[in-house]
Amino acid sequence: MGPYKFVRIDGLAEQAVGEALLKEVYKRAEIDISVTPMPGKRALQQASSGAMDGETLRVFALGENVKSLIRVPTALSSLQTVAFRKTGSDVSVTKKEDLNNYSNVIVTGVLHTHAITEGVSDVNEVSDPSAMFKLVQGGRADIALTSYLDGLASIRKLKIEGVEDIKPALNDQPLFHYVHESKQDVVPVVDAIIKGMADSGELAELRTKLEQDYLAQL
Repeated sequence: MGPYKFVRIDGLAEQAVGEALLKEVYKRAEIDISVTPMPGKRALQQASSGAMDGETLRVFALGENVKSLIRVPTALSSLQTVAFRKTGSDVSVTKKEDLNNYSNVIVTGVLHTHAITEGVSDVNEVSDPSAMFKLVQGGRADIALTSYLDGLASIRKLKIEGVEDIKPALNDQPLFHYVHESKQDVVPVVDAIIKGMADSGELAELRTKLEQDYLAQL
C-alpha cells in the first residue's frame, strides 16, 4: 500500500498537530505518506476528486456529505470550541445559552464558531484572530470564540496579553481522517492502529505532547 498523498487545511493549529499524528499512524503501518497544506475549499476539491488520496482531519459530517471520501471510523483528534475573556473579568460561560449574556466576537468563515453562536443575540464577525482578540483585550467585546489550540496559538503568535480561556469547552467535536474511495483498502489497516492507540491512551498522550511542542515553537 502507498505511498499516499494527503492534504490538510493550511493555517490551523489542530491541522498541523493532526498531520503529525497521522504520520505516526502511517509510520506504524509502514506506509509512506506526504501531507500538503492547502486552503480548505481547495483541499476538499483535491481530496474528493481523487487528485489527492484524502484529507488529514475533518469533521464527521464531511463523510455524510461527500460520498467519494471514506471516513476512518475511529476519531484521530478533536476540536474544542472555547470562549476567551479579558483576564480578571467576571465573564462566565459553561454552556452555549450563557453566550446570550455577553457580547461575542468570532472570525468570519470558521464553521464551528458560527454553529455555536447560531441564535445568539450579540455576535460580531471580524476577518482575523488578531482583530478578535484585540476587541476582547480592549474591553469592546466580552468573549472571543475559537478553538482551544488555535486560540492559544494566536495569542502567542500575536503577543496578545490580558486574555485567557474559560473552561470547560463549550463543545468538543471529534475529527476524523478521510481517504478517497479509490484507496479505501487502507481504511481498516489505519483504523486498527488508531483504535489501538486510542484504547491504550497513547493517542491522547501523543496529541498532548504534539500540542505542547507546537505551542513551544511559536
